[in-house]
Amino acid sequence: MPNSKRCASVVFRIRGLCGPGGGRQGTPWIPPCRLGDRHPIHSRRKRSILYTWYTRRTATRVDHRPLSALVLIGALSACGGGGGGSNPAGAASGTEYAVTVTAAPDFSSGATSVINTDPPRLARNDLVPTLSDLAVACQGDAFYRIERFNADNVTKFRVDTPDQVVYQYSTQDPGDTVSSNPVTLVFVEPRKAYLLRYGSPRAWIVDPSAGTEAGFKLGELDLGAYADADGVPEMQAGVIVDGRLYIVMQRFESFITLKTAYVAVFDVATDQEIDTGKGAADGLKGIPLRVKNPLSIHYLPDSGLIYVQAVGRFAFGASPAEYSGGVESLDPVGFETRLVLDDGDASDHPFGQVLALALVSATQGYFIGTAGFEDNTLYRFDPGTGQVRSDVNGPLAIAGLFGQNLTHLALDRNARLWVGSGDPAAPGMVVLDTRSDSIETALIGTDLNPVQTCFALSH
Repeated sequence: MPNSKRCASVVFRIRGLCGPGGGRQGTPWIPPCRLGDRHPIHSRRKRSILYTWYTRRTATRVDHRPLSALVLIGALSACGGGGGGSNPAGAASGTEYAVTVTAAPDFSSGATSVINTDPPRLARNDLVPTLSDLAVACQGDAFYRIERFNADNVTKFRVDTPDQVVYQYSTQDPGDTVSSNPVTLVFVEPRKAYLLRYGSPRAWIVDPSAGTEAGFKLGELDLGAYADADGVPEMQAGVIVDGRLYIVMQRFESFITLKTAYVAVFDVATDQEIDTGKGAADGLKGIPLRVKNPLSIHYLPDSGLIYVQAVGRFAFGASPAEYSGGVESLDPVGFETRLVLDDGDASDHPFGQVLALALVSATQGYFIGTAGFEDNTLYRFDPGTGQVRSDVNGPLAIAGLFGQNLTHLALDRNARLWVGSGDPAAPGMVVLDTRSDSIETALIGTDLNPVQTCFALSH
């Protein structure tokens, strides 16, 4: 891998750009950039802008210094497959752990960190090192680490023994000639889940409890109708609500957001697609979206609505950013949609593009907005009205988290907000008390840059 020291020690690993010059397979490294250059982050793989510093430790205690003493300039992860994303408070008993997949700044490796969600919040880091292109999903006491582009497998672990592999199964069909690029698992129950495969037009129906690889795949969902010229619909995230699976698809064409993004709906009892009546103009059964480049989909029981978070298109070269993202709600009863949070336009975008979303209640949510490279801020908004907490000067940063590299958001069962930070000197997780919007724990070190977090329970 090339050394990009000429770009303030920042390296960009992007296969398949969402703008000019990219290719689906084997795209070469982007040349070293100038400080302040912007690059597209959304594409076939999970994208991250990561720094070249890290240490190796086996256990890390939390840092209780004031947040002002910590320079939070880290990794921007903009394309993690996401579903759910917001956990109901107090949903289950047992000891809860945050499971975070991490990536080395030079993309040479990745690993897992496991952290107690209650104080003293000790982290076990650098668990089962592997490649850097990772996603993670949790169910009960298990977590599933997904190795993505060209690795194409799912590895199961128990949170009590997070350094011991239960199984590792391939996500490739015998006839697959390109990477299936698995992105997430969406769970129905312990013996049934859906494996979304970003590089394929077919999602898998799987048994997460399977004791053999032959028993892992149960069937398929065909999303080929939503594919474009590249043959795949770019399925990105999913969520289950009232016995229905909602799959959000980006529908890139030549890595540009030309096609309308869609949500397909399936009956989880029959695994048959439901005709929502909303896509008739395109000859499709699903639900067309206003927003482009959706990254995550969430269900909020308080409002009874589904929310899709989308980032639009990043600036690239001479092409400016396209403010076509935001947050769009979807009513699972009538399949009606509404743009809840608009990211603005070329002349007016007060909080920038929306990179991540977490929902606490019908009136309280959070998102990461970006104003440019290394310039990310945590904001609070009302999911019902779309109103962003502001003063006379504009939208307000929450808990001093502004102008930093914030990577992702996750809510634990007690509605504490976990914010990924890729500080080049001390990457880790920040924990926010959502009752007061104050920092509860300033930093839990993860050694490598945090990419995505889910929560598992030890019984």
